[in-house]
Amino acid sequence: MVIKLFLKIFFAIPIWLLRCLTFKKRIFVNNQILDFQTSVFLGLQSLQMDSFDDPNNFNSVEEIRGLFIEGLPLNLRPSMPIKITDHKLNTEYGDLVVREYCPEKILTKSPILYFHGGGYVICSIETHDPWLQFFSAEIGGRIFSVDYRLAPENKFPSALNDANLALDWLTAKYSIPIKEISICGDSAGGHLATSLSTYRAINNLELPLSQCLIYPMIDPACNSKSQDDFANGYFLTQKTMIWFWEHFMESEENLNDPLFNLTINPNVELPKTLIITAGFDPLSDEGEDYARQLHDSGNKVHQVHYPHLIHGFVNMTSLTAAKYATKDLIDTYKNYLK
Repeated sequence: MVIKLFLKIFFAIPIWLLRCLTFKKRIFVNNQILDFQTSVFLGLQSLQMDSFDDPNNFNSVEEIRGLFIEGLPLNLRPSMPIKITDHKLNTEYGDLVVREYCPEKILTKSPILYFHGGGYVICSIETHDPWLQFFSAEIGGRIFSVDYRLAPENKFPSALNDANLALDWLTAKYSIPIKEISICGDSAGGHLATSLSTYRAINNLELPLSQCLIYPMIDPACNSKSQDDFANGYFLTQKTMIWFWEHFMESEENLNDPLFNLTINPNVELPKTLIITAGFDPLSDEGEDYARQLHDSGNKVHQVHYPHLIHGFVNMTSLTAAKYATKDLIDTYKNYLK
């Protein structure tokens, strides 16, 4: 409760006043300047006793998940009323929940199937609920958020199976061709979205209309320059990414599977793709490399880079720069919908 109140006060402080109160120097890395308000926010986060910098400092996955159960007020409220409906799918793997977000005014007929981030290990449709309410209102479309199974209890390809089931359910439930459905995800969800497209392409199945990959995790090696440059201190850490991949991987054989290791190019036709990257994000380089890989394979791909922001910014729209960037990427994404 105290943290929530503190954050509300923090977000209400004008940035010019924040500069006067903190005397914090600007952070330059690779000719990029970290947004000032974001840098102060990161400084405050580092003061937390239970900061999620190194997952190995915790006793269990359950303990870490507990940190994310009660969300912090980091997202703005939606600009219009959103009707929320939970659908329960009975699958061979158990119940699969898909949460539907329907804005008061629908401006696009293309539904979006969404996959939340969290390294395939943490987070849920609950942790991403405020962001998706905001997203649905801003894009003026229905969003379906999939509560796919998490690792390490359910390793690769469990989430992929759930994603494919959710896509088939959506097209059957609303009589919408898959080619008119867009898929989207952030971080691990971005990996899941394009893994789903790749799976369907390899198996000659109908492809979605488009895909939006928001700072996607791509490379299990975790050895890019941006992984090293932003290994610590920028919300997502290199140690955390390594931990995520280790918990997600079923066996070493997965490293040779293009549905797991997206640096392996299967040379297939994928939906037109929008890739979002952030300058102060360990995943920045692999997102850019993946955009280049898709382009070299003849796919239509566009990358939008926000050099002043960090991983996770779409879930932090109470930060001014994150709000403007998120609205900008949503406006760009509208061009990938019908």
